[in-house]
Amino acid sequence: MVRTLEIHHVTSLGPRETSALTVCRRPEGPPRLLTVGDEDFAVVSAEIDDNTGTPTRIRWDDLRPALRDTAVDLRSGSGFEGVASDGDGTVVLLQEEQAQLLVLAPDLTRLLHVLVLAVPADDPALNPAWRREPNSRGEGLLLLRGGHVLIAKERAAPGLIEFGPAGDPPVGITADTVLAPDEPFQRPRTTRTRLVPLAVWQLSGATARALPTINDLALGPDGLVYALSAHTQVIARMEQRLAPGERARATAAWQIGDRLPDGRAARPEGLAFLPSGRPVVAIDTEQPHDNLVVLQALQDR
Repeated sequence: MVRTLEIHHVTSLGPRETSALTVCRRPEGPPRLLTVGDEDFAVVSAEIDDNTGTPTRIRWDDLRPALRDTAVDLRSGSGFEGVASDGDGTVVLLQEEQAQLLVLAPDLTRLLHVLVLAVPADDPALNPAWRREPNSRGEGLLLLRGGHVLIAKERAAPGLIEFGPAGDPPVGITADTVLAPDEPFQRPRTTRTRLVPLAVWQLSGATARALPTINDLALGPDGLVYALSAHTQVIARMEQRLAPGERARATAAWQIGDRLPDGRAARPEGLAFLPSGRPVVAIDTEQPHDNLVVLQALQDR
């Protein structure tokens, strides 16, 4: 059964066409909400009042100086569709069409690594769709232990993909394998590294109907993985343990209430959880206002 998740209030946090959210818990200072869009080469961050969900001390970090003398193509939009942060404050950005992760220093002034998401041409689960549809590859990003990452395949058989170094066994998705907020991400020794798909989880029938697209992933306060679909405006809690070879199943789902800006035409594409456990979603819109929605706490009943 899909429950209704009521809206607490609507506020504003750039950039344009917001595509992903995460909460960054750095060793020093309060937690900050990070957001990216698929147009601007920028990270926008803000402190969030945990009681009201209101963003304060909003900061815009232009990434172009850090990326200018690298192999990252700055001639078109950023293509950012995922953002994550580890316990050291390192920021990881997912570029969907380029199929790569940019690992940046905590102060966002240096590119540390490029992790290429290399899907073999003969991969039976992901190709030929991965190669043919570059704008429906990866959306959403979670960091796993051992230098692995979890990416959501957006549409055309949406699902979850674990990437890691070639030769590594998949670790699966459990509370023991998802990187905790205070843990550092295991970075590679080289500045440019290939990660390959180690496991692919297609969605079960009922879950695929609730999540016809997957637009972001988030780690919930309960240590479980949550997925957001912009198409149905649904947040789903995935089952506690996903072993390689299984189908991914949601154990609970909530549809966001009808007070979203633009109503059912709105596209919520970013998902994160505040330290209090309250979820927030970011709306993909060209307007720089009314694009962050603070929701009521999830209720199982």
